[in-house]
Amino acid sequence: MHSRDDEPSPVTEFIDASADVQQEPSRLAVDAGVSNLHLYFRGGSFSIPVDLTIKTSTGLHRGVHMSRLVRAANGKHSRSLEAWLRWICKEVNRTQPDSEVTASFELPYDDQFARITMKTTERGAISYRFVVQGMTACPCSKKMIGIGHMQRAEISLILKSGVALDSREIVKKIEECFSATPREEMKRLDEAKKILEAQANPRFAEDLVRECVKRFPNAIYVNGRCFESIHAHDAVATWSARPGWVPAF
Repeated sequence: MHSRDDEPSPVTEFIDASADVQQEPSRLAVDAGVSNLHLYFRGGSFSIPVDLTIKTSTGLHRGVHMSRLVRAANGKHSRSLEAWLRWICKEVNRTQPDSEVTASFELPYDDQFARITMKTTERGAISYRFVVQGMTACPCSKKMIGIGHMQRAEISLILKSGVALDSREIVKKIEECFSATPREEMKRLDEAKKILEAQANPRFAEDLVRECVKRFPNAIYVNGRCFESIHAHDAVATWSARPGWVPAF
């Protein structure tokens, strides 16, 4: 006697489980995958929300099995974010080779947040992009009237490394490049001290870039931006290890 659970449902009767359109042949290989995949990375007692982009090559097939990419991302977690990203690539490469993973997240430090992007394959160097907020006082107005007009600023730094970097140490060194660093909760006396700190160390956007390159001689690309307080435009400066080269991420 068959139970009702043994009977095929009206829906499954019309599903061809053997269909695999992605495996259909194609003459042109393209890179494809998933983007804006929101997950929590959990490494021991540390967890942080991460946005993932996972891409791999179609080879001579029509499409990528994207469900396998999502399944890999939801698999085993590691002690470090870098190890987790490499593990995802390893899992994807089992059936779809030449995978690449990009992770974007905000790293909390003190009472601020740094925006960090990592890009890696199963092996080889890891690309890092750090974006850190700071503040500057203008050297020009400082020289002319004794007070440098102030603005918030931002440094973007790109590095490559064969091993995992200490992100908080990197962010700390980037902070040293500004006239001063912003803080959220300050009393009036703290605010006055912060202004004096910036005024004692005025810097152009160009100076931010130079200071960053000095601290990171292995840098690939540096961008400095000052969000001007007395102009409607921003001041920008860049440096590249390969003149004229602008990174894709």
